[in-house]
Amino acid sequence: MALPLLQIHNLFKKLLNILIGFYKQNKGDILLQDKKLSKNIRIIRQLFGFATQGGSFYDKLTVRENLAYFGRLYGMNSKQVKDRTAELLSFLSLEDAIDVLAENLSKGMQRRLDMACAMLHGPRVLIMDEPTEDLDPGLRKEILGLIKKINQTGTTIIMTSHLLREMENVCSKIVIIHNGKILEVGSPDDIKTSYSRNEEIHVETYPGNYNAILKKISRRDIADVIVDKDKLIIYTPKAEKVLHEIIVSIEHLRERIVNIEVSKPSLEEVFESLTKVSKKEEEIRR
Repeated sequence: MALPLLQIHNLFKKLLNILIGFYKQNKGDILLQDKKLSKNIRIIRQLFGFATQGGSFYDKLTVRENLAYFGRLYGMNSKQVKDRTAELLSFLSLEDAIDVLAENLSKGMQRRLDMACAMLHGPRVLIMDEPTEDLDPGLRKEILGLIKKINQTGTTIIMTSHLLREMENVCSKIVIIHNGKILEVGSPDDIKTSYSRNEEIHVETYPGNYNAILKKISRRDIADVIVDKDKLIIYTPKAEKVLHEIIVSIEHLRERIVNIEVSKPSLEEVFESLTKVSKKEEEIRR
């Protein structure tokens, strides 16, 4: 699974770099409101902000100095920079770090500074490349919360990530691309529904006599079953009915419920399935 994820990620990185004018496309056009972006670099600079994976800020400048520098790059006057800086420092909780050198900031604060530099000119579209890369789970959750907050202000966000579970929780629309072809477009729920009408029931009990549980429930409405060493996973189009049978059988067997969850298949499963199908189709055509 790692290779297709890497391929889609690198492909999307190139697409983002074309969007912001770093690369030129070999063919085709990218249109925004019927205008070709390749011939309107000024529009790109006005409408787009770009937060890179490695960070766009300068290590030897303070937070204040970085924002002043980027303000000049965007053609903003001193009052605009001052007002917008105060707004972003508050919005991104950077006030206490305004005179700290960027190299002395924590990773989470550096990511916030990178966002501030990209948002200084008030872009309509913010492009983010791996915004949670190399962050611990707590910081990832923090940054994802900020991304949702930015989006709620009316800014459209386009982001790359190989952490599909994160994308599932934060994105309203997802595009799955494989070998240069779009395989699926839609909301996470729509994509998962089109992939499978089944829901997943994850069951954890103690002491975990899962085979006995399965013997006591009807298999008529069950599409598939996975018995793991520490849990039971059941795929079914009638989750409510099957879940009731599971709970009754657990009570009858005097098992103790540790955890029960009902969900759609994850985006990771959908991605893996779609790319496998795409690969098989390519092999047949050859």
